[in-house]
Amino acid sequence: MQLGFSSPIHLVESNLDGTFFEKLKKDIYSLRKNDSGSNISNNLGWHSASDLFLKKEETFQKVCTTCASSVASIMKSYDSKFNPDLFDARFSGWINVNPKGGSNILHSHPNSHWSGVLYIQQPTEVDGFSGMIEFVNPNQEGRELAKILPKFGFDNIIRIRPRTGQIVIFPSYVLHSVYPNNSTEDRITIAFNSLLLKKKKT
Repeated sequence: MQLGFSSPIHLVESNLDGTFFEKLKKDIYSLRKNDSGSNISNNLGWHSASDLFLKKEETFQKVCTTCASSVASIMKSYDSKFNPDLFDARFSGWINVNPKGGSNILHSHPNSHWSGVLYIQQPTEVDGFSGMIEFVNPNQEGRELAKILPKFGFDNIIRIRPRTGQIVIFPSYVLHSVYPNNSTEDRITIAFNSLLLKKKKT
């Protein structure tokens, strides 16, 4: 079999521990006090400025390093000869804090190769689709195959509720949204985009 058209969704472990996440949350809430936020895909939630990869705080720098290394690992899973030193990796990142009722409308991330979401605080005492991330299959004509071959990538949508500490990484062109958070606990994530440009030979 030759794989024709694929939109992979990777779910990886960040290996960041609970103590680190507690420190990270303190820095996030501190940052929010001085950042009025942006209105991008967020509805009732806070979306920070997209300059996370420029922050000097140790927690933010560690998150950015973790996200960058995760993208490199994924690239190597496709191409064993992939060498990140040969690329100018350009990252942007931001924080999403969705309180009760907070959600993110359907969107994609143009002008990037890979996008991802690190889950810092994911409420567990939820029902239904609360706080889940939903991906839309770029090939909507696959819905008929999905009826007879479910869970083989032909489905119109895929819903995931990652655990705290996990990172979801996907091609930036894939449309996605986040269901409203029905919990009284904030849903906190860090999202990022990566653009990999080959360095010019000197």
